[in-house]
Amino acid sequence: MMRKTFLFLCSVLFALVAFSQTKNSLSVLYSPASNGIDIKNGWIGDMGYTGKGTSLIELRYSRPINSYFTIETGLQYTNNRIEMDYFPDGVTHYKNLEINMISIPISGNVTFLKYFFVETGPTFDFETNHSSSASANNQSGIGLALGLGGKYTFKRVTLIVNPFFQRHLLLSIQSGQTIQHLWQSGVKFGVGFNF
Repeated sequence: MMRKTFLFLCSVLFALVAFSQTKNSLSVLYSPASNGIDIKNGWIGDMGYTGKGTSLIELRYSRPINSYFTIETGLQYTNNRIEMDYFPDGVTHYKNLEINMISIPISGNVTFLKYFFVETGPTFDFETNHSSSASANNQSGIGLALGLGGKYTFKRVTLIVNPFFQRHLLLSIQSGQTIQHLWQSGVKFGVGFNF
């Protein structure tokens, strides 16, 4: 048993050493972003949504394909605060909603003029706190992320400023008609470690 454990640890160590020769990057990003819910055209009702802000944190892995194109993926967590207003009896009522999501973005990143980049790709989204009594659609499904920004690298550290826009629930993993789409926009600030 001890020998198998030792061989396993040696294999993992060897794989990490080999992997570290490929100029990968691991970044942590944060954004206090804006948000909201768009209601699909044709919706008839007595309610609306006002975004009250998003806290976003992302762990991102980047692998360069060549000098200007990079594939990125990672894990993103967002806490979305939404205020819903509705008029069931002619008087405005308000309800605070919270939509927590875990997303897996997969994007292509094109670098230009050495310090700038544009990126886009799908996000695979999972709402973690949806309940049957929620007043908005479950946002689990496939969304789209767009971004552009700047980065500056010195030695093994990269500083990142990344304005972005994300829209969720473009394709739903649930049946039924989708009415509301959660979106976020803002600027991510981050630091990356190159290995």
